[in-house]
Amino acid sequence: MREGIYDVYEVFVQHNKTDHHVHVGSVLAPSPDLALHVARENFLRRDRAVSIWVVRREDIHATSYQDPDFFARETDKSYREVSGYTENGRLWRMFKQRMMNIEEVVQDMRGETR
Repeated sequence: MREGIYDVYEVFVQHNKTDHHVHVGSVLAPSPDLALHVARENFLRRDRAVSIWVVRREDIHATSYQDPDFFARETDKSYREVSGYTENGRLWRMFKQRMMNIEEVVQDMRGETR
């Protein structure tokens, strides 16, 4: 513990075991142990929780808003987006229109023409 120096700690709370930890705010404290106590008093006075995390703000590594290339996609995966589903429906309808019925399959296997 550094004497007389307070750090900013970001506080994350998990309300039950199936929930994710959620950021609820920040506290000033001289140590992680005291940050836990201060966070409990500030953010869990009326709420119940099963877990609380405190992380020194200096220990958080984040992307820069000035670096949009970090999130650029290497390959086109637009088919995974919701907007691609209408195109999939159109392609499926085209496929079904060209689909052969069982008699046409048998004729094709025998080499017969339609």
